[in-house]
Amino acid sequence: MGGFVLRLQAIFLTLLLLLPGCFSEDEEPIDFHGRNLEGSATYKFTLEDAQGPLWSLEEQKGKVVILVFMFTRCDNTCPVTSQNVKMVQDTLTEEELEKISIVSVTVDWRHDSPSELRNWTADRGYDWPHLTGAKESLDPVYENYGVFPYEESDDSDEGYTVAHPSPTYILDTDLKGRVVWSDYDFPIDLFLEDVRTVLENY
Repeated sequence: MGGFVLRLQAIFLTLLLLLPGCFSEDEEPIDFHGRNLEGSATYKFTLEDAQGPLWSLEEQKGKVVILVFMFTRCDNTCPVTSQNVKMVQDTLTEEELEKISIVSVTVDWRHDSPSELRNWTADRGYDWPHLTGAKESLDPVYENYGVFPYEESDDSDEGYTVAHPSPTYILDTDLKGRVVWSDYDFPIDLFLEDVRTVLENY
């Protein structure tokens, strides 16, 4: 009798395994074109917005955040990244834009005052926040987002330029890191797909 019951139990368990939806499985990992950050924790910062009030990452919760690093005197990589982000912004629908927050952080705190950033963004038609602040406020941001800017002497009026990596991050609505693009001249269509994937899934 005991052997018969065991056989029935084995058959029952086998049938359960064959039925869809009876056992939950781990969700399929989502593929991104940029590097998948797998929902990593992010550093929450508050910096000075060139347009006036302070800007807080924590207050963006509920939106997908596109985080850019740049400086106004950059004449090679930064203009390309900023223009790419502008093209992404122009391609997104109004409905999508309501769910997205774009923000740029300067890596040249000495030069990029709020007025400098205001003039620079106005000349280029960039309407998203551009942030600056004191060195002690910016250094933890650079460290936590892998930017690590360093000054190099040159023959400019300021006497230096800033070398820095150019990561562009996509954070989800819980402000977790989802994707980072390390190349300053990222493919706009693929970056846009990653933004929309985060919008649809997180």
